[in-house]
Amino acid sequence: MNPLGRFRRLAPKSIAARLALGSAVLVMAALIATGISTGIVLSRFIRDQIDQRLDTQIGAVTSALDKPSLPDLLALNDPPPFDRPGAGWYWTATVDGHTYRSASLNGGDIINRGSDHWWGGWHDGPPDANERPRPFNGVGPRGEPLYLRVQVVPMNGTWITITASAPAHALVRPLRDALAPVILAMLVLGMLLAAASVLQMRLGLRPLKRVTKGLEDVRAGRATHIEGSQPRELSGLVNELNSLIKQNAEGMRRARGHVSNLGHALNTPLAALSLSLAGSRNGRDTERLRLVGEMQERIRHHLGRARAAALNGPANLSTAIRPRILDLNIVLSKINAERGLSVAVDVPETLAAACEPQDLDEMLGNILDNAFKWAASTISIRGRNDGTQVLIEVADDGPGISVEKIQDVLQAGKKLDESVVGHGFGLSITRELAELYGGDLNLGKAAPGGLKVVVRLPSPVAS
Repeated sequence: MNPLGRFRRLAPKSIAARLALGSAVLVMAALIATGISTGIVLSRFIRDQIDQRLDTQIGAVTSALDKPSLPDLLALNDPPPFDRPGAGWYWTATVDGHTYRSASLNGGDIINRGSDHWWGGWHDGPPDANERPRPFNGVGPRGEPLYLRVQVVPMNGTWITITASAPAHALVRPLRDALAPVILAMLVLGMLLAAASVLQMRLGLRPLKRVTKGLEDVRAGRATHIEGSQPRELSGLVNELNSLIKQNAEGMRRARGHVSNLGHALNTPLAALSLSLAGSRNGRDTERLRLVGEMQERIRHHLGRARAAALNGPANLSTAIRPRILDLNIVLSKINAERGLSVAVDVPETLAAACEPQDLDEMLGNILDNAFKWAASTISIRGRNDGTQVLIEVADDGPGISVEKIQDVLQAGKKLDESVVGHGFGLSITRELAELYGGDLNLGKAAPGGLKVVVRLPSPVAS
């Protein structure tokens, strides 16, 4: 695998993690580069200061040598710190094999061990008289490491070698003392940059979270498109997503219309054919009736699959239940005003079903219409969540239905009382619609003695 492919495989999957990793690498590289460059600058500054002090001392010795007689060199008063024995600040001057020393040497010698700071090198033969002192490494009389500056000076026809030294730790300790607060400041700066990077990522990725939340609202049925103003970089993406959502919604609407039309076109003549064959005692008609029933079941099954595919699953819908029950109650109460029925509604405001509004209206309308027809005085409507499903229960205090006749009521076109207005399709249609959404319809006996209808529908997708 090539390095780029390996990097892609090891790279974090999260955009935030990638940004954090990239920011951490860049900040670390910047801090390391800053630390190294700061150390180099401080090291050069400190060495320049020491060089300047040593070169000044070499100049003072050279001036003393330039007197009419060498004994003037002995009268040279060494300035601090060249007057402190054992401090590492020494000087020597070698003339014709004789060495003059600073008071701090206390009779000892400086050993020159060559240069680790070389730039220039000795020439073959005597150096120029105006050549600057050069750096070397050496040791003092007690073996202590020294930093040396050496200059060869021509004087009175001879060459004089002047050496000035400083303790090696004079180059290291000030650098260490200076770098300590710099490193601390860089660590603080690194933490501040890390916090700024985290804040920048949170602010930068917040619009993506809003877009994701908008898509969740669309999928859960709480919105029809992604709302809100978006940054320039995301506006094109959001516009394309909204266009796609609109296009899909239009396609689903057309598909749903075709499915509904097909369902009515097939179920209505089959229901009429079933009614015409139901009362016949002819054996062939009985067989035809069985085949019609089998066709209805297959049509219901395949229409359910087609409808689910058209809607891309019912869970992307969300329809509030209580407002539609209240609207239907107002209409049916006016129609049956002379009967003085009492209707109790116990449905939470937040209760919703993953169902098309018109389908929910049709199911609730059929159930409530049946309850208003048969109720003697009271109707109870309750709704609640049951895990991933919603239960809607409608009970009345009418005559009810015996257990053995419940299945007959759910057959299309089947009526138990021909004197009541209706065609007998209401509960069967409600059951078919509930099953299309993955729910069901159950009939039972209510507490007051009437009929209890319980319809079960899926809940919307939780955000």
